[in-house]
Amino acid sequence: MHTFKAYANIFTGVLEMGSKGGTGTQSLEDLENIIAEKLRSGERRMEVVRALIQSGMTDAEALQIVERVFYQVKRTAGDEKVSSGALVPAILGGLLAAIVGGAIWGGIAIWTGNEIGYVALGVGFLCGTGVVLFTGGKKGTTLQAIAIVASILGIMIGKYVDFFNVVKGITAEERGAEAVATMSLFSMEMVQFFGENITAMASGFDALWVVLAVYMAWSIPKASGLKI
Repeated sequence: MHTFKAYANIFTGVLEMGSKGGTGTQSLEDLENIIAEKLRSGERRMEVVRALIQSGMTDAEALQIVERVFYQVKRTAGDEKVSSGALVPAILGGLLAAIVGGAIWGGIAIWTGNEIGYVALGVGFLCGTGVVLFTGGKKGTTLQAIAIVASILGIMIGKYVDFFNVVKGITAEERGAEAVATMSLFSMEMVQFFGENITAMASGFDALWVVLAVYMAWSIPKASGLKI
């Protein structure tokens, strides 16, 4: 019933725009978006055609618009299809985005003195976008998984950058500037020290940051093609 009302309301808008001499472009676009969404979710073409006819379209009009949208969505699905050759670029894109996003998040945490949670959305956005860009616009569950792992890595990198800064501050207070000069962000000892203390540093907010990053990373490489 909800779908039928949506079809009817938008189709009415198209007719009203036409009667006033307008093009009704926006309303027609909205109608096509609804049709595309239904087709992607697995609804059969003839079911969508019947709903359009019930909303006031003629048989020919309904069939024409559904077929047009169907082939547009089908073409998009083909363009987004992931091949084995896309996996390496996807991993590289996700890894690069994780490093850049994590470094930015860690830098902002150092600069402001706080871990600003919504920046985690930016980390997830970079990871999802990196995966899609490096694969030439491919999308799908495999790339979503890569983007999710990359976003978690990005959060860990950000936490590590912030952790290193805190350790530097403590070391400066207790042992002086000379001891700080010997410290390296890229030393295995520091990475190991971070791993040993990560559980103690974790909080409920950290879980929230991860959820935000993962959600954004998951949504960008999500395939927009047909599920049939």
